[in-house]
Amino acid sequence: MKNSLCILKITILILVVFFYSGCDEDYQKQQDSYKYEIKKRNQLEHFYKVDKKLVNPFENKTFYVPVYSHIYISEENYVKMAITLSIRNTDLLQDLYIESIDYYNTEGKLVKTYITQPHILKAMSSVDFVVDLDDMSGGNGAKFLVKVASKNQTLSPVIQAIMIHSVGNNNFSFVTDGYLIK
Repeated sequence: MKNSLCILKITILILVVFFYSGCDEDYQKQQDSYKYEIKKRNQLEHFYKVDKKLVNPFENKTFYVPVYSHIYISEENYVKMAITLSIRNTDLLQDLYIESIDYYNTEGKLVKTYITQPHILKAMSSVDFVVDLDDMSGGNGAKFLVKVASKNQTLSPVIQAIMIHSVGNNNFSFVTDGYLIK
């Protein structure tokens, strides 16, 4: 009886180790797939640098996008949030010039400049920028300012931020829209 109980325990232990090692392998494959996709997306043909700002643009617009690097659950307890800024050119034919993307903290101080020179976002294309989960430099009152321009009258881009975090079986996510301020 003791031997069969011991063999059963060893068998269960081996199965548990085998099961979890398989999960790690699947997880690693998934992570490698994500890394490949991100690397591929960094070689974008629909979003690229241009040498100078648009001369005499038809339209200049500045969008304010509120974001949250964390949200409070109680006065002293918070959940960190990963942030994705998404910019979508809604025009069917015209390119959109993105002149700057700046990330500010709660106090209104510039934390990071995401592009240092103007870029073109092709018609009907989108691009996104990520603030990592562990980057809390923006605070709970962080924001992006996105400046865009166009040669012709175009449709307004859709600019949104998606905040997300998963803790065990709890998932937190929400979206904020960009507001035209200038």
